[in-house]
Amino acid sequence: MSSSPEKRQQLRSSKQAFAPTDRKTREDAARTELMRRLEESGEKDRIKQALRVKLSECGWQDEMKDISKETIRSRGGVSKITVDELVSELLPRARASVPENVKSDLLGNVRDFARRDGIMVHPPGPPTGAATAAAAAANRS
Repeated sequence: MSSSPEKRQQLRSSKQAFAPTDRKTREDAARTELMRRLEESGEKDRIKQALRVKLSECGWQDEMKDISKETIRSRGGVSKITVDELVSELLPRARASVPENVKSDLLGNVRDFARRDGIMVHPPGPPTGAATAAAAAANRS
């Protein structure tokens, strides 16, 4: 059974059209599985605690506390700003100010766990937004 060049091209095009969705679906599934296993094993709590210690040691927590107090004062006091407003104002700055070595350590810890637990991991690269989001989330917990 042979296929015409047009049909082969259509098949190639249809595979290419679905590839990003398939990749995203696989990545989402791997991320979901990773989070489930981190939770079940207790590793997530251990990583979060280590992250809190590192953020405290480097002065990040104190810096964020000072910025929070100043933001509240500049808005006219606690009764003039909601927690949601404060978080939305500070979160981008908090994420951006996490030291690179802390982000790298966090990402390394998660990758090490994923490898030990047999979860597909992408090749090492620079810390992503996920690492900084995890750092900010750990500090709020």
